[in-house]
Amino acid sequence: MTDTGINQNSVTLPTLEQVYEVLKNNYKPTRFEDRDGTVWGDDYSLRVARSRLEDLEKYGKAFVSQHEDRLGEGFSFGPDLVVVR
Repeated sequence: MTDTGINQNSVTLPTLEQVYEVLKNNYKPTRFEDRDGTVWGDDYSLRVARSRLEDLEKYGKAFVSQHEDRLGEGFSFGPDLVVVR
């Protein structure tokens, strides 16, 4: 087994609400909150945020593609919620 030097247990994860705010500020509205409703589901944006939080827990980083990024570049963020483009 390879030691990566990362102790995932020592990482403090953000709350779902904090991840939601980062995504709300950086996602294209048409790919996030504007999809909440009958077609995509009333909680679509919340499910996206939950998925990114699961990525943080599992991989230590979450990614958003250029198609969802409001700047069109794509970005990632870690548990510190610092957006890196």
